[in-house]
Amino acid sequence: MRKLIISLLIVFSFVNTNAQDKKQPADKITIELARMFSRDIFELNGVPYLQPLVEGMNATSNSGFFNTAYVPPEVDKPYYKISLVGMMGIVPQNKKTYTPKLPSAEFDISELSKYVTFSLTPPGISSIKDTVGLIAYAFKVYTNQGVVSGGIQPPKTAPTVLGNGKSVFVLPRSVYDSLVKSYPVVLGKPLIEYMGDTLKNKLLSVIKQFPEYYTLPEGANLNFLSVAVPQFEIGSLYGTELLLRFIPPINWGETVGDFGFWGIGLKHSISQYFSEPWFDLAFQAVYQGTYLKNKVGVTNAEITANGTILSANIQFSKHFEDAFDMYAGLSYDYIKINSNYSFVLPMEVQLQLGLRVAKEVGKDKDGNPIYEVQPPSKEYPGDTKVQNINLILDAHQIKGTVGVAKEFSIFKIFLEYNFGKFDVVAGGLQVNL
Repeated sequence: MRKLIISLLIVFSFVNTNAQDKKQPADKITIELARMFSRDIFELNGVPYLQPLVEGMNATSNSGFFNTAYVPPEVDKPYYKISLVGMMGIVPQNKKTYTPKLPSAEFDISELSKYVTFSLTPPGISSIKDTVGLIAYAFKVYTNQGVVSGGIQPPKTAPTVLGNGKSVFVLPRSVYDSLVKSYPVVLGKPLIEYMGDTLKNKLLSVIKQFPEYYTLPEGANLNFLSVAVPQFEIGSLYGTELLLRFIPPINWGETVGDFGFWGIGLKHSISQYFSEPWFDLAFQAVYQGTYLKNKVGVTNAEITANGTILSANIQFSKHFEDAFDMYAGLSYDYIKINSNYSFVLPMEVQLQLGLRVAKEVGKDKDGNPIYEVQPPSKEYPGDTKVQNINLILDAHQIKGTVGVAKEFSIFKIFLEYNFGKFDVVAGGLQVNL
């Protein structure tokens, strides 16, 4: 709670300053550096923040495939099973937090040579190859040294989209200003002393305008992920059943967004090859495709993820006459997710850069001002440059399943528990025709 209050005070301080001072937008180099820094933050932290949601929804949907291992070797006419399967994934604590990282780099003279030409006679920077690249690299070097010296202290943990609360990167300008004048040391002198006045002034100007606060996205505090799907099975041909499931993209709420999937599978009886087996045994392979689209944060950062899941399982079941069926399974799941993230600068960064402004719209019950971010205008257009990041995730797991089923005439109800990276409770109602 203390960290949350501090972060709210931080947000209040820069909104208040921005609203009253009406400062002009930062220069183009500072804005571009902020975009690069924001992109680096997203690449380092966006994946561990959002991935548990993507992984959790895929794992949750990859259950409820069977409630018996029995498949008749042959039938006079096809039979049909129509089910509505509900699945609830249980969010583990280790999926609720991650260790946030700041973009940083250790000083390396060979890396510096990518951006400048350094002359030894006399010592100094003789030419600049990439001003923005140089300042961006320098900023990472100063950030790294700030962390090493203790002047910059990144939060130890941050919430994922499934977690609770939020965390803030605090980047004091005073720390950067001090480091620029003393670090790194090259040939006995701070590097800034080799810079000409133009480059030196530009670097100091960027530090003066650069945002001091980057708030990481807060979590939605979710303990469960739920989804339901209609399922259709038909059999049997040589002891083999066909499974189909499909649900179009449907909005599952603000946190999950649009989620849809389809699946096709085949189950083959193994116990048919044994005379009078005392339990039923089958093998099943299922291939699924999933789709997830959502917007997160006040800047509506958009995530689109298309996943494919291959699941292979061994099923066991035992029928107790006039009672119920017990079933179990062991499966291997392989998940591949292609994700695209589209985003602009976080709103608080836009406010600090003077790209957007906030206006006082009233007072709270304690008399404190309430600010509202104003719509984009010609003078304060906001960040109009959308950034895109494409990422691929490969994940796999061994999953165990135990369940119980009970028939009532043509109806069957079932309930199961799946053990894996995301534990899942699944159950439903089946109609046998």
